[in-house]
Amino acid sequence: MLCRRRFLVATGAAGVTALLGRPAGAQAPAVPGKEALIVRSLRPVNLETPIDRLTTYLTGPDVLFVRNNYDAPGADAEHWTIRVDGEVDRSMRLELEDLRRLPTVRVDAVLECAGNGRALQRPRAPGIQWERGAVGNVRWTGVRLADVLDTAGVRPGARHVVLDGADVPPTDQAPDFARSIPLDKARDPRTIVALEMNGAPIPHLHGGPARVVVPGWTAAASVKWIAQLTLAPQEFDGPFMRRAFRVPAPGGRATVALPALDVKSVVVAPREGGRRRAGLVEVSGWAWAGEAELTGLDVSTDGGRTWSAATWDGTWERYSWRRWRYVWAAAPGRARLMARAADADGQVQPAVHVANPLGYRWNVIHTVDIDVV
Repeated sequence: MLCRRRFLVATGAAGVTALLGRPAGAQAPAVPGKEALIVRSLRPVNLETPIDRLTTYLTGPDVLFVRNNYDAPGADAEHWTIRVDGEVDRSMRLELEDLRRLPTVRVDAVLECAGNGRALQRPRAPGIQWERGAVGNVRWTGVRLADVLDTAGVRPGARHVVLDGADVPPTDQAPDFARSIPLDKARDPRTIVALEMNGAPIPHLHGGPARVVVPGWTAAASVKWIAQLTLAPQEFDGPFMRRAFRVPAPGGRATVALPALDVKSVVVAPREGGRRRAGLVEVSGWAWAGEAELTGLDVSTDGGRTWSAATWDGTWERYSWRRWRYVWAAAPGRARLMARAADADGQVQPAVHVANPLGYRWNVIHTVDIDVV
């Protein structure tokens, strides 16, 4: 069992109570600054973004979804430290000012919950019932995780890095929220300890003052409120690695840890059930992938009978999402719009989802029905 301090447990619980203002069993209040989001749970806080609010390349803090496994810790940036230990030459504890002395890097990256789309799977799976809005695109600024690890001297036997967050478990017996990533991914120059989100300090609800960002992987790897980094010779075997965030292995009963993000897209406009006048109608949205780059986005306006290539628009980076647009000559009647992305590994969004016990990896073609008048 990985051991680390329980970071300000009492203040963490009090902070959440103050934030929410009433028990979760009462009528759900809006979380301050997140009034536009859909409340999926309040203890811990889990909020989903309505798809039609994802209108900008960078997702603002008022719009970005929130995924918490436990309650947030106390917000005390002044005294925040990160311990680096395990297979290192010297264990050490770093303050935020120590991190700020390291070279600064900026990464634009999609943040997507592993369970995004779970509510759409049949049969239903346990867990937060996300539809499509547990995703956003953020500009993260911070320092390379590799540089942080190197301050302690990484030993040759290290193969994985255990990322331990300061989230507050519900009981003393509950495990920390801790997950590991391979050292190779930790050394990727785009894997960082982030201190800023979209040019400002990371809001506490989103993991501030410091969180790990692992681009191209599910958000579960991007541990919030990072408190400890442990170099280890093998993958961590805690419950958030051994039981959660796993899917059945191909052709067998064993399970494997979730791979990188799947290729995926959403239609932002027109919205489901919307109305458009006959004539030229723009269909638009976002597409993203994991470790393989996007290669194309096709749109169907006739329920999948025919497909046409959309055009890419605006800025993008290696791990960010990309805006796509398609202009369609719409005739009066009911229309079914569909978007289908593909990546450089040959993966294409499927028409049918293969169900799994925990409802992960939903990347089915997004379908939107509208009326043209």
